[in-house]
Amino acid sequence: MKFETFVLGYKDLKLTQDNQNFVFTIDSILLARFIDIKSRTKKICDFGTNNAIIPLVISQYTKAKIVGVDINANAIEIAKESIANNGLEEQIIVVNEDIKEFAKKNNNEFDIVYSNPPYFKVEEGSKFKKISQEVINARHETMITLEEIITSAAICLRHRGKLIMVHIASRMDEIFYLLRKHHFTIKKLRIIYSKKGGEAKKILIEAENRGNEGMTILEPLYVHNDDQSFTEEVNKMLEN
Repeated sequence: MKFETFVLGYKDLKLTQDNQNFVFTIDSILLARFIDIKSRTKKICDFGTNNAIIPLVISQYTKAKIVGVDINANAIEIAKESIANNGLEEQIIVVNEDIKEFAKKNNNEFDIVYSNPPYFKVEEGSKFKKISQEVINARHETMITLEEIITSAAICLRHRGKLIMVHIASRMDEIFYLLRKHHFTIKKLRIIYSKKGGEAKKILIEAENRGNEGMTILEPLYVHNDDQSFTEEVNKMLEN
């Protein structure tokens, strides 16, 4: 069922969602605010755009053209509705296509590619909860793998363009290996904790296509206080 909401602290942004598709989480906002967009940035691509939540948010900080790609046709129709409702058709376009096929036609096109990809591998005998196939595809690597995300980004990015991702911390070693395998250098890393004293849950990572060595490890990001409210830093991220 479709419903319309505002984007957390972004009171001027109206977002259409559908609970049969993947409803956005705080990870989307954390990724959006981690993306370092320069004044010279001209074209940005969102791999797995879903309802276009991240393009909507980053449109508040840049005039760059944003292209969202998703294999889910229903998600793309919902994204188009949100884009139109916010009057952003000239800045954001969304494409219903397999990311791997999109990459073949968009060689060297983008300054930035970012992704909030499926977090979980599909192993032999994997069992899924009784949820929609669209949600399964958004959470699990049923349609595209982590390595395919990275290789597709390598095709789409210009020399020294940036690939930016949020992912689960338990796959950090694999992410580092695959980025180096495909000629990315890791430039920034920020580790996300649910709250102080807990284990790392997610990571934010920025990698450069055929860039120079040298990684900056940023201070940890704590999402919640002990009472489960958002920390002061996260609340500031939610302010437009």
